[in-house]
Amino acid sequence: MAPLNILLAHIVADHSFTNNTKIRKYSGIKLLGHIVWSFLALLAFCFDTVFKTLPGTTLFLSFFALHAVVDLLRPRFQTRKCILNLLEVISLSGAIVVNLLSFEYLKGSFVSPEFVFYLLGMSIVAVGPTYFLRNFYSGKEDIEDLDGISERLAIFIFLIAGRFELVALSVVGALLYRLIFVKKPDHVWWISPTFGLLISVLWKWMLYS
Repeated sequence: MAPLNILLAHIVADHSFTNNTKIRKYSGIKLLGHIVWSFLALLAFCFDTVFKTLPGTTLFLSFFALHAVVDLLRPRFQTRKCILNLLEVISLSGAIVVNLLSFEYLKGSFVSPEFVFYLLGMSIVAVGPTYFLRNFYSGKEDIEDLDGISERLAIFIFLIAGRFELVALSVVGALLYRLIFVKKPDHVWWISPTFGLLISVLWKWMLYS
């Protein structure tokens, strides 16, 4: 399996543990702090491999430079969603291209390619639907999705492990939680478990095929 350390690091840096839509409003020390965090996230998944060669080091620093430039541009276009989405595409594409070019330099990482792929799936199932909800449908940037993230992560973990009864229990449990505690029915409720199931099934197939 191909090592996808840089792609995983990019998603962790810009989407995991942070609300991506808030980054575009950062300035000063807060923006600098995010850039430093991004560097550390990239470093965490690559430090033991890419710096062993000059090409590996060059690719790593080049992608970090691209990442930092995108971070600096986001606040300038925070009210222009088309440009913001374009910046996200550029950043993601850069991560994919640099990762493809870095396969040779990522070999022998302390994190196995299989585990990186598993973590990548967890990250995508957690933050992908949230990004979709905040930026496209329903387009509310301040939407909280902690319940949805927990639900999708449970679906992913149990489905990858082949515990389909626990997958069903997670979906039913999340629905009951919303009915009891949220109480206000919302037509977007179906989006979270649907995304969770689709991504998890796809990831299980790719992981074990």
